[in-house]
Amino acid sequence: MKFKILLVVMLFTVLGFSQTDEEYKVKYAIETFFDGFHQSDSIKMKSVMHPNMTLQSIQPNKEGKEAIVNQNISGFLKLVSQYSKVRNWEEELQSFDFKIDGNLAQVWCPYLFYLNGMLSHCGANSIQLFYENEQWKIVSILDTRRKNCGE
Repeated sequence: MKFKILLVVMLFTVLGFSQTDEEYKVKYAIETFFDGFHQSDSIKMKSVMHPNMTLQSIQPNKEGKEAIVNQNISGFLKLVSQYSKVRNWEEELQSFDFKIDGNLAQVWCPYLFYLNGMLSHCGANSIQLFYENEQWKIVSILDTRRKNCGE
């Protein structure tokens, strides 16, 4: 009897923490983007990017005040293609918090960013995706960047 109760509890625990099919698809799009980022593969990155994608960071400006910095997508892709061959960088996504409603997805991903094997900064990515033509596309990434990462 105790074994049956334990089995039922374990089953509900697994089901309670499992991802939905849509969450897997959304996560796949995000992981494809970051795999392309790490591999200097802009074609792979573009495969999950919406044509109107925006890329922004919240970081200190020249005066030291927090500001939103807009990044040019084509410039970003060029930078990824050029510099990652010289520098070894990795953005380690720590977790995924999904919010999905129909063809809109919002994902919160804390991260650690390593440059040449050393922790450079950390923060969180707020990623918005749109489902069109049977595929999730990244519409926007807004991230924070902090040096005090607690490590």
